[in-house]
Amino acid sequence: MEQLDSETGLTVARLGKPVELYLENFAQQPAGRFAFIGPFETNSMGSRALFLWVALPLDSELSGDPIIEADGAPLALPAPSREASSAGLRQSPYRIPTPWSAMFYYKVDEALVTKLGNASKLSVQVLEKTKDGGTKKSLFAAPVPDTRLQEFSAR
Repeated sequence: MEQLDSETGLTVARLGKPVELYLENFAQQPAGRFAFIGPFETNSMGSRALFLWVALPLDSELSGDPIIEADGAPLALPAPSREASSAGLRQSPYRIPTPWSAMFYYKVDEALVTKLGNASKLSVQVLEKTKDGGTKKSLFAAPVPDTRLQEFSAR
């Protein structure tokens, strides 16, 4: 799906809706049971850039950056930005699934988008700081290939 961002003049290519990842541990989570991930591409007069958008339902502050895996192997990602402006946008390229979601923007390359498209399992792992000074691990996963990712990576 492509659309013109009227505020920035960028053309944004993205999935219609992001891929849903399900919380794998069954403890009751007040923040939410779903995370979301989606690649997108910006185009400014032929100058293209690829990004990966991740939205996570977090209860508290993270202890480190999210770890994103394709088929069980961590992806080599740069440090994420928390602002859409890092991709030249004024707002998220995807509809924010829940107002309390923490969003992360990674600048990526075609090889990484191809890995996402070829993956049979995607997961995102986060460590959140708890009130007692410890950490809580949450793992979100999508166990089956998503044809939308395959189609996006083949563009």
